[in-house]
Amino acid sequence: MDQVPSPPLPGSFTVSPLFQWETVALVVGLAVVVALVVAALLVAGLGRARRPEWEDWLASRSTAREDPDRP
Repeated sequence: MDQVPSPPLPGSFTVSPLFQWETVALVVGLAVVVALVVAALLVAGLGRARRPEWEDWLASRSTAREDPDRP
């Protein structure tokens, strides 16, 4: 008759710490690749939308205002 293995002690690991590390590495790798592609597209200017109203508003704020009290 085969010996019955004793049950593991409470708190002992029953799953190795590197269980499915390949999946975690794949997900992290894909996230890095997606982030690099998005960064490259933004740097290339594809993510930049022209907003003439916003630029006009900023340009109007940049002009120096004359002080009526100064001679």
